[in-house]
Amino acid sequence: MTTQKAKIEYFKKILDKGVCSSLVKQRPNDYKEMMELFTNHPEYPYKIRDVVDMNITKNTLNRKAFQFNLIRKDGTNEDISYRYCISKPKENHKFLDAMRDCIKPQIWAFRNNLNDIKCELCNKKENIHIDHIYMFKNLVIDFLVINPNKPTLFNENTDNQYVFRSEDVEYANKWYEYHKLNATLRPLCSKCNLTRKHC
Repeated sequence: MTTQKAKIEYFKKILDKGVCSSLVKQRPNDYKEMMELFTNHPEYPYKIRDVVDMNITKNTLNRKAFQFNLIRKDGTNEDISYRYCISKPKENHKFLDAMRDCIKPQIWAFRNNLNDIKCELCNKKENIHIDHIYMFKNLVIDFLVINPNKPTLFNENTDNQYVFRSEDVEYANKWYEYHKLNATLRPLCSKCNLTRKHC
């Protein structure tokens, strides 16, 4: 299976075998294949934590279709999309917005402490951005390795940007401190920032 389309068709056939109360007991080979696929889920490993079995039921939104449900040690069920493991959705922009908003005070403090605001690479003084030398998205990925249980619900501020809810202040504080310890910032002009080497 070399294409996304071929992979989707293959795993859809497993799903379309129909309702099954226990893949472990009734279709162990299918269970093994699906669990292997689910390691590609965007929220792995958190998504498949404590899974001991899986079932297939009618889809809650489309009764003509089916869905996979993970069964955990504590008896709880949670649906999971096999398609997300093949054709992954774009990064969760709400989550990333909240992560960026959280560390704004550090970005502002860095800018305010600069004696001369100019591009570190070309010395221009126009359209200066504050850039992460080790890219922001990589810091987020590294942080998620040790803090995988990320929030999924967010508030919006007056600028219609997503921010962490008060219920998630502990997670936000962990990220704030992680960024403070691990981020290295520099001023770059917009041109250098857009053409910089990604690392």
